[in-house]
Amino acid sequence: MRFWRAPGIPIWKPILAVILGVVGFFVISTAVIIVGFLVEGFRDPAGIEDVMNGLLEGDVTPVLFVANSASLGLMIVLALLLGRLVGQPARYIHSVEGRVRWGWLGRALLVSLVGVAIYVLGSQTLEGWDSLDLRVNDDTWWFLIAVMLVTPFQAAGEEYLVRGVLGRAVASIIPSRGVGLALSALATSTVFMFLHGAGDLWLNIIYFTMGLLFWWITWRTGGLEVAVALHVANNMLALALVPFMDLDGVFDRSAGVGSPWMLVQVVILGAVALWLDRKARRGGVVAHAAPGSAGGPG
Repeated sequence: MRFWRAPGIPIWKPILAVILGVVGFFVISTAVIIVGFLVEGFRDPAGIEDVMNGLLEGDVTPVLFVANSASLGLMIVLALLLGRLVGQPARYIHSVEGRVRWGWLGRALLVSLVGVAIYVLGSQTLEGWDSLDLRVNDDTWWFLIAVMLVTPFQAAGEEYLVRGVLGRAVASIIPSRGVGLALSALATSTVFMFLHGAGDLWLNIIYFTMGLLFWWITWRTGGLEVAVALHVANNMLALALVPFMDLDGVFDRSAGVGSPWMLVQVVILGAVALWLDRKARRGGVVAHAAPGSAGGPG
């Protein structure tokens, strides 16, 4: 996490990276959402006003959902650019080894999918599948394909910007290692919670705790692979049935929609993270390396 505390990297560069990350996030998100509205207008010019009114009430259309996910996916590119701006080769955003460890990522994703699938199937069985009121509609199949294609990039984009840029910047600008890491964990988890815009206490607790978990496993394994795998598995399986549902209220995060039972989801993710951390230790996954500036080996 302190990879930007390196020779040749002045303290103002990580700070600038965070500022540009915030600006870039809002600019990119706004631009892509505008494109989404243009697509909606092209599909049904008379219905664009209904789309806008529905959005204000928390309802979302398939097109706008995909547009929002795509904008978050672009955060991967933004994070890589910001890493280069700070003064290290962009590839060190992926991990301390300066690369995506694809084999490790694949194993982590497989284990994460199994763990999350157990939770999703178990919780929905207890709640009852009839409560979902699943059906095929005009948008179902293209929406399903889009969700499965875009969601991995959406989840990874959040990890690259929040844990990859913000977490690294905060940990690097604080002289004390312990204080820097603690503030990094707190800052990234708080931002991650607010990014989801929930008005419910339990949902905010879940998002904050998830943020802590993703930060911890990133720090423990020296890369974003496991956090990305956990996030991707969680989001893909949570959204897999959404194309078969009525979107009205599906993304409702207002007060009263959450419950303590939802913490089981975090427990499952935590168990998977602990298992992968153990595998990383035994498998020799590199978690620490000597950082360098753009002119050094990294």
